[in-house]
Amino acid sequence: MKKMFTKKRGFVIAICAVLAICAVLFGGRFLFSQEAEALEYTEFTVTRGDITVSLSGSGTLAPVAQYEVVSLVGGDVISDTFREGDTVEKGQLLYTFDTAEMQNSLERANLSLERSRMSYEKTLESYAGLVVTAPIAGKITELYVQEGDNVNTGARIAKIVDDSNLTARIPFGEGDAALLREGQSVRVTLENSFETLDGVITKVYDSSRQADGYVTVRDVDISVVNPGLLSAGTFVSVEAGGLSSYEGGALKGGTEKLVTAQTGGMVEKLYVLTGENIGAGAPIADLSSDTADNSLQEGYLSLREAELSYENAAKQLADYELTAPISGSVISKSVKAGDSLESSTKTVMAVIADMSEMSFTINVDELDIAEVQAGQQAIITVDALPSRVFSGVVDNVGLLGTSSNGVTTYPVKIKPDQTEGLWPGMNATATIVVDSVRDVLMIPVTAVSRGSLTLVKGGTAAEDTDQSEAPDGAVYARIETGLNNENFIEVKSGLSEGDVVLAAASQAAELQQNTMMMGPGMGGMGMGGGMIVREGGGAPSGGAPPSGSGGAGGGQRPGGGG
Repeated sequence: MKKMFTKKRGFVIAICAVLAICAVLFGGRFLFSQEAEALEYTEFTVTRGDITVSLSGSGTLAPVAQYEVVSLVGGDVISDTFREGDTVEKGQLLYTFDTAEMQNSLERANLSLERSRMSYEKTLESYAGLVVTAPIAGKITELYVQEGDNVNTGARIAKIVDDSNLTARIPFGEGDAALLREGQSVRVTLENSFETLDGVITKVYDSSRQADGYVTVRDVDISVVNPGLLSAGTFVSVEAGGLSSYEGGALKGGTEKLVTAQTGGMVEKLYVLTGENIGAGAPIADLSSDTADNSLQEGYLSLREAELSYENAAKQLADYELTAPISGSVISKSVKAGDSLESSTKTVMAVIADMSEMSFTINVDELDIAEVQAGQQAIITVDALPSRVFSGVVDNVGLLGTSSNGVTTYPVKIKPDQTEGLWPGMNATATIVVDSVRDVLMIPVTAVSRGSLTLVKGGTAAEDTDQSEAPDGAVYARIETGLNNENFIEVKSGLSEGDVVLAAASQAAELQQNTMMMGPGMGGMGMGGGMIVREGGGAPSGGAPPSGSGGAGGGQRPGGGG
C-alpha cells in the first residue's frame, strides 16, 4: 500500500511540473506580446487648427406656408384661371361657381330685411309715442286726461294754441291799398283801449270787393306780436304810411293743435296744467304700456334676425369665388372648370405653397437639446443635390418631447437661408455647430491619458509621475486641455507647435478610421434617417503625422433618434 501511494504521488508531482513549465512559457510569451504591443506607438505632430463640436440630423423639406384651397359651397365650377405649377398672387381669383340660385336667396333675404326694418321703424314710432310732446309752442287751452287714465291710440290729450302772433284782415280803400306792400310796418290801434302796437303787412290782396256804403276796398292781412295781454277777438284799426284802414277788424289767434296719443297706455305723469305756456317739443305726459315694450323687443329681434340672414347670404355669395390665400406656387390641382361639387362635402381643389421659405425638422436627443438654441447657424446638405451645400438657421426648438424605447427626443426646425433648387419632400441633413475654437494647438484625444498626461518625445517629464511605462526617448508630460470632440482636443499649455506626441498604435488606427469617415471640416454626416449624430471636426493647419491620422476629421456617436 505504501508503494502504490508513492507512485501516485510521483505522478501528481510530474503533472504539476509540466503545468508550471507551460505557465512560464505561455505567460512569458503573453507578457512579451503585451510588452511588444505597448512598444508600438504612432507619432503625432502638435499642429494648429480648428476644433468643431456639432450635432446633425435629417428630415424632409416642406414649405413653411402651404395652404389647401377648399370648396366652401357646392355646385358647378364655371371657371378656373390657373394651371398646376403656376405662380399665383395672394387674392388672385382661382375659381368661380354658378351663383344663380344663391343670387335668388340673397334677394329674398334682402326683401325680408326691408320688411323687418319698416316694421321696426313703425314700432319705434309707436313706442316713442309713449312720451307725449307739444308739436308747437303755445298755451295749453284744454287738457283732456289726468294721471292714471288709460287711453287708446288716437285719444285726445290736450289742445295747444299758439297766440304769440295775432293776425287780422283789414280793408283799405282800393286806391290806398294799391300803395301798400308786403313787409311794410303798420300801426295797430286797440279800439277798446286805444293802445297802439307795431305790426307788419303780411299780404295785400289783388281782388277788390264792395264794403258797406258801396265803397270799393281791398283786404290787407297784418300780423302783430302779442305782448301777452291780447286775445283773439280784440277789435283793431290799422294805419300804414299815413293811410288809415277803411274799417277795423277782429284779431285772430295763431296756430291751434289738438294733441292725441300716438299709442295706447296709462297716463303715468302729466307735466302741464291748463293755461300754461309750453315750448315746442316739451313733454306733456308720459304713458306706459307693457304691450309696447314687448312689441319693441320683438321688433328688434325680428330685425336683427333678418340682418343676420342677409349677412349670411351675402357671405355665402362671396364663397362662390375662391381666391389664393397666399402668394406661391400651385403644387397640385384636382378640380377644373366644368366639374360639379357636392354642397355637403368640402373638397380640396388645389394646394398652394410659398416656395420662398422652406424648413425641415430633426429630432435631437435629450442629452444634447440644451446645447441647441434658436438662431444657431446650420450647414445643410440635400440627398438630391450632393454637390451643393446650403446655409441655414435653427428656427425653433420644440418643448414637447417624444419618448421611444426609453429615449426622449425634441423637434428642432431648420430653415435654409435660400431655397433655389429645393423641392418639398427632399431629404435634407442639417449640421448645427454648438461649439468651436479656431487656430488652436491640438492633438488626438487618444494621445491624452489620465486626464492631463501625454507622451512627448524629448519633452520635460511631469513631476511626481511614474515614468517607468514611458517608451525610450519619451516622457509623460502634463498639459492643460480645452475643447474636444470625438477625435481631437485643444491644448492650452504644456506643448508647443511642432512637438511630437505618441499614441498607442491601435488607438491611432481607430482615430484614422474615424477621421476618414468625417466630411471636410464638419465631420461625417452618414447617420441619416432622422438620427441625431453628435460629431466633431478638426481642421489642422499643418504638420500632418506620418500616418496621416492627424488631419482634418472628427468623431461621431449616435445621440438620439427620430
